[in-house]
Amino acid sequence: MQNLIRVFAVAAATGAAVATTASPALAATVTRVPVDAAATGEISGVDPLSATDGWSVGGDGTNGVIRRFDGIRWRLVSSPNLADPSGGAGLSAVDAVSASTAFAVGSAFTAGAGNHAVAVRWNGSAWSRSTVGPTAFPNSRLVSVKAFSATDAWAVGTDERNTFDHTLVMHFDGTSWQQVAAPDPGTRNSFLTGVTGAAPTDVWAVGYVQNLPYGNRIRLPLVVHWNGTAWSEVPIAGTPTDTTTYLYGVSASSATDVWAVGYRPGAGSGAYVARWNGTTWNTVTAPAMGTLRSVSARAANDVWVTGYDANGAAVGHWNGSAWTVTPVTVTGGVGVPLVDTIAATGPGSAWLVGTQSDQTAGLYAPLAFTLTT
Repeated sequence: MQNLIRVFAVAAATGAAVATTASPALAATVTRVPVDAAATGEISGVDPLSATDGWSVGGDGTNGVIRRFDGIRWRLVSSPNLADPSGGAGLSAVDAVSASTAFAVGSAFTAGAGNHAVAVRWNGSAWSRSTVGPTAFPNSRLVSVKAFSATDAWAVGTDERNTFDHTLVMHFDGTSWQQVAAPDPGTRNSFLTGVTGAAPTDVWAVGYVQNLPYGNRIRLPLVVHWNGTAWSEVPIAGTPTDTTTYLYGVSASSATDVWAVGYRPGAGSGAYVARWNGTTWNTVTAPAMGTLRSVSARAANDVWVTGYDANGAAVGHWNGSAWTVTPVTVTGGVGVPLVDTIAATGPGSAWLVGTQSDQTAGLYAPLAFTLTT
């Protein structure tokens, strides 16, 4: 089963400064932001209330980790216990509706039983664990969340049935999270990796599928839509059936402008971008980057993406006519920084979070940046 939540055994904070490598037409100025460190950990999800206030979530190997930005640094706040005594837990994504309402989702692991989806909720004064209703099978995880109000939120992920992974869609009605029927087209595996929406009756989720037979290595993109009544699959025009395409993130700036990102592996491939124009999904020009992990579309001419490849981590920005790309490197540590999630905070500005590893020492440290064009 694909692990979309990375939980690390050891982590260390680092005060190392960020360095941006000079290149033409940089997308952004990248500034490292201090992060209060847990004993171990990562940051895997972020969402702003404003340019100086918002939430981030992750995991520390044993429980979910929640931080709040105060305009200067990310500070740890109390998180509900999500872990069973024999396992661990982590949070993958967060979405803030207002100062008094936010949701975060992830999974917890129990030895001998596997993963099960978990969720927490902010009520303006504290985070508390939410009831996650029964899913079709217990081995489940949630990896992305989109909230419209305190009584209307969606989360997506996977649950495992008979060694295969299947799409999992859950809805919060103000009381509990309950599973909602959704397309599950893969004859072997189906994954949902991201969810967004322009309105409560206009919600999108993306991922990818793999079909039988067992020797088949092709992954095909998956896009599904909620119209207020039911979920249905929506194709991307011209998608080849003999080429792998992963979708990892999705973001809507309006009902007629939705962006999905991922990558196509193999020689000559890399970043992949598809765009909804109100009528159809079409593949569009992607920035000169590798794997795209996240997208945040504030407007049709203000779109951020983040990702990495063998050359390092980077952010891209779309200004309505062209992409510009800025490398992101961190002094100290070993290996490529894993920049997982990007979120627009205002015109031409965004937050970026992720994890830096020192593979030789087995250490992992949370990363956070501000971006400005």
